[in-house]
Amino acid sequence: MDEAVMALLETLVEIERELGRQVFEGAVERARVAVAAEVMVEAERRALRQRRRHRCDGNVIVLRPDRPGPCAAPGREGSPQESDS
Repeated sequence: MDEAVMALLETLVEIERELGRQVFEGAVERARVAVAAEVMVEAERRALRQRRRHRCDGNVIVLRPDRPGPCAAPGREGSPQESDS
C-alpha cells in the first residue's frame, strides 16, 4: 500500500511541476472523487453480501382470509366476480 500511495503522490507532484497548479488541483479533486466512488461501490457490495448471509427467516407470506387475493377463483366466496353482482 505504501508504494502505491507514494507512486500516486509522485504522479501528482509531476503534474503540478509540468502542467501547473490549476491542473494539479483538478487532478487531486478527480482522484478524491474516484477514491470515494470506489469506496462506495465496495461498501454497497459488502452490505449486500452481509444482507444475503443473514437472511435466515426467509420470505414471509401473510395470508388474510378476510380479503380476496388478486387470483381468487370465480365462484369462490370473496372473489371479485361474486361481489360485483
